[in-house]
Order: sequence, then C-alpha cells, then structure tokens
Amino acid sequence: GIRDSGFGIRDSGFGIRDEGVFIENFERERLDKIYNDIKNYSGMAETERYFLNGMLRYLKPRKILEAGIAQGGGTSIILNAIQDIEDAHLFSIDYATQNHFDDQTVQPGHLVEKKFSHLKDKWTRFLGGDVSKHIEKVGNEIDLMILDTAHIHPWESLNFLCVLPFLKINNSWVILHDVSLQYLPGRDNDLACRYLWESVVSDKKLQPSPDYIPHFSNIGAFKITDDTIKYIGNVFEELLNPWLALPLNFEEGNYPFGTKILPEDLESIKNIISKYYDPDCAKFLEHVIEFQNGIAEHKNNIYKNKKLALKDFMRRSHPKVLKILKAIKHIVK
Repeated sequence: GIRDSGFGIRDSGFGIRDEGVFIENFERERLDKIYNDIKNYSGMAETERYFLNGMLRYLKPRKILEAGIAQGGGTSIILNAIQDIEDAHLFSIDYATQNHFDDQTVQPGHLVEKKFSHLKDKWTRFLGGDVSKHIEKVGNEIDLMILDTAHIHPWESLNFLCVLPFLKINNSWVILHDVSLQYLPGRDNDLACRYLWESVVSDKKLQPSPDYIPHFSNIGAFKITDDTIKYIGNVFEELLNPWLALPLNFEEGNYPFGTKILPEDLESIKNIISKYYDPDCAKFLEHVIEFQNGIAEHKNNIYKNKKLALKDFMRRSHPKVLKILKAIKHIVK
C-alpha cells in the first residue's frame, strides 16, 4: 500500500515532531541526571539516547520489551525513564549469556547491576537464545518494543515478526535502532534494520535529527496500526533479501557483533510464526528458508570449487610460484 504522511511533521529538516513535540527534546532533564553514568556503555549517539528517553517519557508505556541488551546502556536509560511510572516493567532479551565487549566475565546488562541496582525490581532479563524462545514468557499486551539486535539480515525482521502478535494493535510502538548503520565504514552489510524500516507499514513514523551519520537519522519509531497488520506481507517478502546470518554466509571477521542464525533458532522462529500467523505466512517462511539455504550452499560450492581449481592450476602450472606463496604465508604467520 501507499503510506499517507507516514513520516510525521517535518520542521525545517531539523527533526520530526509528533503533534508539535520534538521527541528528542521531551523531558531531556530525566536523562541528564544519569547521562555520565551511561555514556560509555551505550552504543547509541547522543541524540538517539535522548530520543529513546523522550519516547518513553512521552508514551509512558507500562509493558516494555527490549530485544538486544549488550552492556545495558539502553536498558539503564529505559529503567531510569520508567521508574516513576506505576506498574511499568521492562522485559529484556539477549541472545548471548556473556557480555561480548571488553569484559566477557559479566552478563549482558551488567551496567544495571553496577550502577542502577535500585531499579531492578522493574526489570526481568532473559539470556541465551533468540527472541522467539522467550516471547511467550513475556506475554502479550506489550506497549513498546525497543529492537536493537544483530543488524545482519534477517535477524531484525524475524525478531519483529515474532513479537508483533504480542504488541497492542493501534496502541503500541516499536523503536528501531541502527536504521542507517550501513553508511558507516566497515558496516556496509548491516542492512537488517534498514530493510525492516523500509518494509513495515505504519501511518506514523518518527525520527530525530541526524546525529553522527550525516543527513540520515540512525534511529526511528513506528506505531503499530491496522495497516501494519494488513500489509505485513511486505515484511515477509523482504525476507527474500540475502540472509548473511546463515552459517554458510557468515564470516566472523566481517561481523564482530553479529550472530549466526542456527537451525535451532529457525525452528523456534517457525514455531512462533506457525502458531500466531496465517498458514500461508508459515508456508512462505518455510519456502524462504529452503531458498536461502539453497542459495548459500550454491555460492559456497562455487567458492570452494574456484579455490580448488586455482590451487590445482598453481600446483600443475606454477609449482615454483606456489612454493614461494607457501613460504610467504609461513613467514606472515
């Protein structure tokens, strides 16, 4: 479908408002009080942090889901923003069980325990496994989701599809981080958030002023509306983009913070889709998985065959060159 005024109200290119409110400037003082405590633990830029704080203060959600915890900088912003909201509770999910930054002896979200332990009564954390593994424990009637997981396709799209049945229709929002990450050096393939942002349909999408990526904001929020459900096929169809998270496509060095999508993850995801979506959606996902695995295997075989052919050619035709190359490789090691 065609979105009608789906990008809020632009004001001279310096941000987007909702009903006259610049979200990133809404109740900034709330975050100001803890800013120095979180700034070295958050992967967000300054404006993005204030946008997250502003959305929470503006919407005042009761049930919040955070997908992707990392060190807990964002988690701490959320808990700080909801501490005076009666009955508000944050559920956080992270695929990892250990922090993947400098100190790997601590768990994801360790900043909360380090500096914000007084807010832990409003926090429930699930570690180990994809969002699909834990979402039924979180339950329905979710007011707000903050989605910031692996960034390599198809993670964010699958995360969103698994959570959508548990979000309030016409009365909930999703905040999506890193929608412009692919513009940063070395992050060309981190397109998962951009794919989702462009394919999901909503009559209201909000973004703050651009921060450290020129011209384009790296964070956004969209409201879950009837059209989001009506045109959810757009998100399913977007799954036809190449799946770089498949083990055969995944290169560790290229995705230092990424996560492979394993067979057990796919089974868990398929389980949620089959339970909460139309059978045609579940069938389509099955076909997409089969297709993506087939493409990945085909490419991998071509790559292997090319390497073997080159090696055989060098062995037969240029034995001296091959010997020199081996020697150089040994020296470099």
